Amino acid sequence: MRDPETGNSKGFAFINFANFEASDAAIEAMNGQYLCNRSISVSYAFKKDGKNERHGSAAERILCAQNPLSLADKPHTLFADAPPEKPVQEETEEPARNGMPMPPPMMPGMLPPNMPPNLPSMAPNMRPGM
Repeated sequence: MRDPETGNSKGFAFINFANFEASDAAIEAMNGQYLCNRSISVSYAFKKDGKNERHGSAAERILCAQNPLSLADKPHTLFADAPPEKPVQEETEEPARNGMPMPPPMMPGMLPPNMPPNLPSMAPNMRPGM
């Protein structure tokens, strides 16, 4: 969260999760970890009523388990295993780019065609002190 007047960080954030299992795992994994060389505290937020109670109570968990919408709101987890596979395209002998053939791959130290080599800082006929 940021201060709307100054734009400075207030030092806390709110994060939503699809279910209590995910939030419990995040709290267990992140609480006490270091961020920018400072230990962070991760826990359930305080309820708005001001009675010093936090979210995540047994009653909230029962209500969440009975809510049919919470069952359909499962997070997308394909990112955890591996990036999605790209469809395999058959390669032609000369792949085209806007009708032009692709240039050969560059090797370390190679210059692109028509590119002059690095010029020395002084012309060859100039010496220091002249």
